[in-house]
This record gives sequence, C-alpha cells and structure tokens, in this order.
Amino acid sequence: MQYRRFGRTEIQISAVSLGGAYLMGDGSIDPVENAGEILESAQALGVNYIDTAPLYGDSEVVLGEALKSIRSDMMISTKVGFDPQDFDYRSQSVLASLERSLKRMGVDKLIVAQIHEVNLAGWKRIMEPGGTLEGLRLAQKRGLCSFIGITGRAIPLLTRLASTGEFDTVLVYHDYHPCRRLAGKSMLPAAMENDMGVVIATILAGGLYVPGICNKSALNFLSQTECKNAEKILKRLELEDSSLPQSAFQYVLADGRVTTASSGAANVEQLREVASVTEIGPLSEDCMKFINKAWQI
Repeated sequence: MQYRRFGRTEIQISAVSLGGAYLMGDGSIDPVENAGEILESAQALGVNYIDTAPLYGDSEVVLGEALKSIRSDMMISTKVGFDPQDFDYRSQSVLASLERSLKRMGVDKLIVAQIHEVNLAGWKRIMEPGGTLEGLRLAQKRGLCSFIGITGRAIPLLTRLASTGEFDTVLVYHDYHPCRRLAGKSMLPAAMENDMGVVIATILAGGLYVPGICNKSALNFLSQTECKNAEKILKRLELEDSSLPQSAFQYVLADGRVTTASSGAANVEQLREVASVTEIGPLSEDCMKFINKAWQI
C-alpha cells in the first residue's frame, strides 16, 4: 500500500481507503461478520482510513460492533446530516449528531467530521453564526474530532467552501473518474490552493466500470458529451491488463492532487481488487493519452 499526505492535516493515509456504505454486505452473511472480514482484510492490505455516515443504514452500528472484536488503529471519519431526516445543520444539531455517531461506533474521537451534502445545508446555514461550521469548530474544541471537512456533488458550492480556507478536507463522489472529470475543473484547484486533503468516492460510478452490470443508470450521472466519451474510454480501458474497476482507481490515483480513492467494498474480494492498484502501477501511457485526448486536454 502507498500512503499520501492528507493535505494540511499532515496525516499519512492509504492511497486506497474504505467507504462504509456497503460494509453490511449483501445479506448473505451476518452484517457484523461481513464488516469484520472487510476490516481485517483492510488492515492486512494497509488500508488505514474509513469514511462512513449516519445515512449509510446501520453502517455506524455495524462498524462499532465489528471493532469490538478487532484490534484496529483505523482512522474513522463520519458526517453530520440526515440524522434525523429533517436535520437542520445548526451548531447544536451538529454536536448532537457527532455524539450519537461516536456512541454508535464506540470510539472516543473522529479523525474528520464532515458536512454531508453541503447543498442541503447551503452556504448561509454553513457559514452563519450558530451554523454548521460553528458546530464543527465546537466539536473540535470538545475533542470530538481532529479535523473538519465538506462533502457532496454540488461542485460550485464545494469550490466556494473550499476557497474559504475553513475546511481541512473535501470528499467528492460520482464526479471524478475516467468518464467524468467535473471535480477537476474548479474544486480540485481550490482544494490545492488551501492545502486540503482530497477523498474521491464512488469511483465505479454506480456500475459504469463493473463488467456484467447494466450501466444505463450509471450513464444518467453523465452529460451527453460525457456519455459519448464514456463509450470510447470504456472500450480502451478494456485493453488494459487491469480490470475495469482497477483501471478506474488507477486513473484517479494518477492525479497527484487526490489523497485517497475510497472503495465502497461490500466484501473482501472487492476491496482486494482495487487495493492492489497501488502495487500494479498506473495505466499505460497510451491509455492515459487516449483518455486525455478524448477530453481534448
């Protein structure tokens, strides 16, 4: 496993990290057992960072139960939002949400506390007195978290928030992979200007890079131009020695602005497949040139 500096936090985290949305698995085995197997495999592979959220079903509870029987130094991040469903993103709600998350997971402190879907909070609520940012700062002072971050798909708002210099990390999903580069236009430059740690999630784009899965729904996340590019790019990626999931992760990690590529693995095999990309190296030079040409870079 390779490790990268997580922006100004100065933490070294694994280039491939773990997302918590599918820790429970597909229901074929006990969710806690499934999560335990994934966590043990993650540690063996050198993965040291996991990102979860109250929105991800029982992820926090299952993670907490699994951690009881595993000696782990995994750094854990979670988010505020969707808990309860009408979460108001005010400072006191932020604190209450983080306290609930810590209790569910049985941990004393998070490495990062993040705003889940910044668009739902909005600029005013985040930045106003008594708002989300104030709540996250209070959480830091009270020792609930070490750092604070932002997440979402609202690229213009993420960029604006990143540019304030108030946040240590940013997580963007669905908007940065070989067939979609939206996050690279403004958000990543803003993150770099403020020395933020960058997490790229949902790299497999809802099945776009998973052979055998109908990817019509995945294409809904792409613009018309991106859909045309996607067909060409996917065909070229199939010529690589790596699998399609591996190729998607290789592409993302080729960008030095990215700290970690998050794997939403539902089982050990899925995690092992993408975690291996740090050992097998980047996509071929010809493939990278093909993708860049498709995007007319």
